[in-house]
Amino acid sequence: MGVDFLCENRQQKAIFNLWRNFHCVKFPQQIIANALATILKKLLFISFLIISGCKSGIDSTSFDKSSKECIEKEQREILEKAVELFETRIKEKYPEISVEAAYFEFISDWSNKKLPVDFFQDSLELKIRNLNVWTESTRSEKDMELEKQLFNVASMNPIRVKLNQEFSNCLSEKIDWRIGTRSFLLFNSKYRISPKIAKKRLNWTSEYDLKEFENRLTIVLGVYYQTMFNIKNTVANTVYN
Repeated sequence: MGVDFLCENRQQKAIFNLWRNFHCVKFPQQIIANALATILKKLLFISFLIISGCKSGIDSTSFDKSSKECIEKEQREILEKAVELFETRIKEKYPEISVEAAYFEFISDWSNKKLPVDFFQDSLELKIRNLNVWTESTRSEKDMELEKQLFNVASMNPIRVKLNQEFSNCLSEKIDWRIGTRSFLLFNSKYRISPKIAKKRLNWTSEYDLKEFENRLTIVLGVYYQTMFNIKNTVANTVYN
């Protein structure tokens, strides 16, 4: 009787093992389906990398494509030339480093009052000043004295010049919300911020982020030219060739 019991028990185990193996086996259809799903996931990932890669590299055409509603075509061409001219200036001043790193050296020297007044001048000054991206307000005597200290200059333009809110908002929408240039644009358009505070905002930008034209343009307009127009009395609507 004991032998019969052992045999029966072994048969039950054998049947159970067959049933378990049957349900664990993946049929060819399942294998094919899983393989296709894996391939699709890889293709989607590769597509994402390609799209992201297309956005990298210093290319002013990105501004022409993504920010064309922010400003007129003729003015866009002036802005592209302004960025090129500025980069020529910082390459000459910081020749040992990349142009992206030179942007941050410029911001650091600017916030630490290490740049002479004559650094803030170039051949496009009047053309940039006449673009419809600026707003003006009267600077009080009290603010005049305070801001002369902030910028380490002997005099200030009695008219405060800043990037206007409409252009700042439009340009900021083209920039990832995590990047410092976007934060700088929004704060700069609403408040009077010192170079030290501006530097803190802009330092949330990386050298890689400066591959995007909008981020470089933000620094060129919001730091370089905005400073230029406030420490010098550059009058808009001046006739130029």
